[in-house]
Amino acid sequence: MQIIVFALVVVLDADTGVEQVASHWSRLQHCLSDARLLSRREDNYRPIVAYCKPVEVDAAEVTVLGLEATDG
Repeated sequence: MQIIVFALVVVLDADTGVEQVASHWSRLQHCLSDARLLSRREDNYRPIVAYCKPVEVDAAEVTVLGLEATDG
């Protein structure tokens, strides 16, 4: 089943701009909380960029944090 969720996207190297999806969230507030936490950490080796964007995923193939599992 295709659903719309929020992907937590992390850019570790701003020079290359390579994006990696760290996790998927059912609620935008939870995704933004993690993005802010990652972006503001003072003990990071180097600055990172983290943000959330809506994506369409197959709920059976992707782990979505905050989404209750259903029998199917």
